[in-house]
Amino acid sequence: MQQHPQYTRNRISQMVNRLKGKIYAQTIDVEDLQISPPVERISYAEAQQLEYEPVAPGRQLGPLWTTFWFRGSIDVPGDWSGQQVDFLWDSHSEATLWIGGRTVGGLNPGRSELPLEEEIVEHGHLEFQVEVACNGLFGHVGRHYETVESFVLDRCAIGRFNPQAWELYYDLLVLCELEKQEGMDADWSGRLLADLNRVANLLDVDDPNSWPAARKIAAELYANRNGSYRHQLSAIGHAHMDTAWLWPLEETWRKCTRTFSTATLYMDYYPEYKFACSQAVQYEEMKSRNPDLYHRIKEKFNTGQWVPVGGTWVEPDCNVPSGEALCRQFLFGQRFFQKEFGAYCHEFWNPDVFGYNGQLPQIMRQAGITRFLTQKLSWNAFNKPDHQTFMWQGIDGSEVVTHFPPANTYNAVATVEQLRHNVNVYKDSDRSGQSLLLYGIGDGGGGPTRDMLERIRRAEDLQGLPQTTNRNTEEFWDQLEAG
Repeated sequence: MQQHPQYTRNRISQMVNRLKGKIYAQTIDVEDLQISPPVERISYAEAQQLEYEPVAPGRQLGPLWTTFWFRGSIDVPGDWSGQQVDFLWDSHSEATLWIGGRTVGGLNPGRSELPLEEEIVEHGHLEFQVEVACNGLFGHVGRHYETVESFVLDRCAIGRFNPQAWELYYDLLVLCELEKQEGMDADWSGRLLADLNRVANLLDVDDPNSWPAARKIAAELYANRNGSYRHQLSAIGHAHMDTAWLWPLEETWRKCTRTFSTATLYMDYYPEYKFACSQAVQYEEMKSRNPDLYHRIKEKFNTGQWVPVGGTWVEPDCNVPSGEALCRQFLFGQRFFQKEFGAYCHEFWNPDVFGYNGQLPQIMRQAGITRFLTQKLSWNAFNKPDHQTFMWQGIDGSEVVTHFPPANTYNAVATVEQLRHNVNVYKDSDRSGQSLLLYGIGDGGGGPTRDMLERIRRAEDLQGLPQTTNRNTEEFWDQLEAG
């Protein structure tokens, strides 16, 4: 037993943090960078006609809701050939990376890097544009100083990605977080602390020759699987997108572009990754505004990674609209999904609405929907629902299987603490060993980060965590109904 466990934990945490700095040990700042004048939300083609001037880090951007376009170029070192190179950006705002007229992905607080395609690295020269939206994920971000804008260009660079540092960092990070959890078996938490201390004794963060021995110890810990019966946690990426909330509607479509581009990009690197997306209106807008991105969405649907859900035109309010209006939500939504994806949705996906009238089960059933997912009612301050998995019976006796994700959020971040909490608070474990985890930055879009994807990957079958598996919604519902 460690004589000073808290000191040991602090030592291990500092080691892990230093290791994170090795992921991009080599970076090169983009010096050939230019900026446009502030403009409205304009198309990529219109952005090519703007006048540009040189710009450097430190440039303030604003005011709120304005747009700036950046363009730049940089030579990729020849000895970086054959390795992953990431684009690194920080403007404390939302932004979109464009390369060759295509949207690559979104850049925002919490997501400051995007991997570049292998062809770009091999070509040895990168030309790019960044569309900066002077707003945050939730619209207005507040102003901290009268004379200083909230948005500023802090970084524009490329970094040589070190996969060995990345893998070891996440191996140790998840184990470190797991060891700190309360309620763990004493022998297992003791083993974790002791072995992580062994890693700290032998690992020299500055000497990659010491890393394989550290990974070997981590691999031995990950070899400790769960018992024969464990809670099954179905994880699916998500980016709940309010179609109309704290920003102009035109900004919604840019949020969709950023979010969906990033999701399809990550699917190339994480073949197990599945992303659920509702609201036919957002698909329709992408189809007309960004056909190339819509084509990528359709491709990822064909691989089983992109999962259309919901069956409605938007995620509608269900208190004020009439029955006729709700019927039309399903009519136009299901018609769109059938036409574009060849199938109807089987669940009504509406996590962020303030109430649901009693005729909805009847309307759902008539629209071919037998399942219902929500979250909002579990946030009630006075009369929280008694169950998280149950059969909802409507006024006419129609029934739909209903599930409230026990993580109590549709924006889960997939930390060790959150995965364990998901199981510990589940109200229906006497009747079901299945629950759903919706992970990813939402409300204002964004979706899962690589940090979340790496955590989910390591939580698949590790002692002390629920058995966490990337599944599409059909797989989750089928397992839930099978008991």
